Amino acid sequence: MLKIRARKFDGRCSKHRRYNPSADGPGAVKGGCKRCQLLFDIFQHSLKLNALIREFSPSYEERKKARLAQPDPRQMKLL
Repeated sequence: MLKIRARKFDGRCSKHRRYNPSADGPGAVKGGCKRCQLLFDIFQHSLKLNALIREFSPSYEERKKARLAQPDPRQMKLL
C-alpha cells in the first residue's frame, strides 16, 4: 500500500512570501530565487503525480472508453 495524497505541503519562500506557483507561474520567480524555483518544481511534480494517479485508477479506463464511444445519433442530425 502506498499512501501519497494524504500529505499536505505548505511551503513558502522566506524572501518572497507572496509567491504562489499555481497562480503566478515560473515567470514570477524574482531574481532567479532558488527556493521559489524549487517551490514551482514541487508544484509541477504534484500536478504530474496527480495525473499519473488518475491514470492508474481502474475507473480511468472506463472513462476513456466512454469518451471514445460513438456519438449520439440525435446529435448527428444537427450536422
